[in-house]
Amino acid sequence: MLDRYFNYAILADIIVSSLIAAIFYYLNDACIIKVPSTERLISIISDISNVAFTSAGFVLTFLTLLVSFKISANPIKKEERISLEETYKKISIFNLFLSSPLYSETIRHLKNGVKELLVIAILGYGVKLLAVNISDAIMFYLSVFGIVVISLVLWRSLLVLSGVLSVQDKEEK
Repeated sequence: MLDRYFNYAILADIIVSSLIAAIFYYLNDACIIKVPSTERLISIISDISNVAFTSAGFVLTFLTLLVSFKISANPIKKEERISLEETYKKISIFNLFLSSPLYSETIRHLKNGVKELLVIAILGYGVKLLAVNISDAIMFYLSVFGIVVISLVLWRSLLVLSGVLSVQDKEEK
């Protein structure tokens, strides 16, 4: 299930965020929740945009560290007649990760996360600029959508980070 989520992360984020925004629509329609005032919504949208930019910085920092490690890592040379066990003895687990397809997959997920966060931030500031022309309800549902996307991207980034850290922990033992 988690693999499927990672394969279609952006699409899954959009679907989950849309479903949660739809739930909020029905809760509002049933008078269970109330849409905040315009001033409060604009403040919330600003906060969401700021969090999205800040979170993009966090993910970019992690991405930069991984790329730096890859650049400074010793390349794995393919030697003939060497067993897998001997390769593991000569090379650190983290260097194996940096040379594996998992590294490329990790970079792809982090880059997509940064893209999602930047889109949410830019969308938020665009909505704030056009707030006079957008209804409060639409701003509210876009806020819910943005919060859910940010949460999912950060959750996915933390999963990736914990996976990388677990590789480094295994190396230290």
